[in-house]
Amino acid sequence: MRLKLGQPSATQLWIMVTLSTVSWSFGPICIRFALQHDVPPDLISSGRMIVGALFFTPYVWRKYAGEIQAMSARSRWLAILAGAMFGLSITLNTASLEHISVIIVQALVATIPIWVAILEVGILKVKLKGSVWLGVFVALAGAILISWATSGEAPALEGGNPSLGIIMALISACATSLYIIIGRKARGSVSFVPYIWLVYTSGAVTSLLIIAVSRTPVLGYEWQGYFWVLLLAILAQIIGHGVLNFVLRYLSPTTLTVTAQTVPVLSVLWALLILRETPTMTQVVGSIVLAIGVGIVLRAQNRAKIQSS
Repeated sequence: MRLKLGQPSATQLWIMVTLSTVSWSFGPICIRFALQHDVPPDLISSGRMIVGALFFTPYVWRKYAGEIQAMSARSRWLAILAGAMFGLSITLNTASLEHISVIIVQALVATIPIWVAILEVGILKVKLKGSVWLGVFVALAGAILISWATSGEAPALEGGNPSLGIIMALISACATSLYIIIGRKARGSVSFVPYIWLVYTSGAVTSLLIIAVSRTPVLGYEWQGYFWVLLLAILAQIIGHGVLNFVLRYLSPTTLTVTAQTVPVLSVLWALLILRETPTMTQVVGSIVLAIGVGIVLRAQNRAKIQSS
């Protein structure tokens, strides 16, 4: 007997959105605890993406195998390239948490809309309005202020390097921006579920290649470390990304994009309560300036979409 699910009610959808957002926000906390048990960052990110990809594989191949096989070579390779950028982004983001606090990583990750706007100019030849450029410069000023305030601090974990952590977090944000830009090119003729599965799988393969190149041992760590990696995969990848991707069928992308902006805020809250990470006043000011800049960019781009439609 096959269970048929109807369209969820509005209440059910928002319960799922809330569950996804809260689960996703615990990702950095799981990473930090796994790092404290000496699990290398590339193994953490690899475990997260492999478990996520394997979890969705039976469903995807049962429902979408024909569509994946019918994809054009261009769409398939673009999805694989997007997944490689996704895998690189996750790996660098995880590694940055060895060096800098969750609060600073989340602040720098918030620059993603800025890099997307800049890459749209260079790759998609999009012309940005003056208000967008204003937001870009304000956000970059905030990021510089955060970086300056953090570079001389003690590392998040023993042996870390705050300056290296800042660079990793920024490169991670840029890689995520490339993933988004490439996704816009690839999604033209591909439905969402096959595309995101290809992204997850490609990201998992990329992380395995990083492990192979770095010769990172896979076995020999404390069981608590593996537990936190598994919990990370369940919360951030399966529930966080997976449920949000399901809800995307019923709610507008704009609504979910705004909702997803609460994830960094919640992650910072958990870092304050669980890890006792308290930012300096300069870092707080820089984060506020950065958030204002990102807000200017998002508002200007939303206005442009409304006018074009």
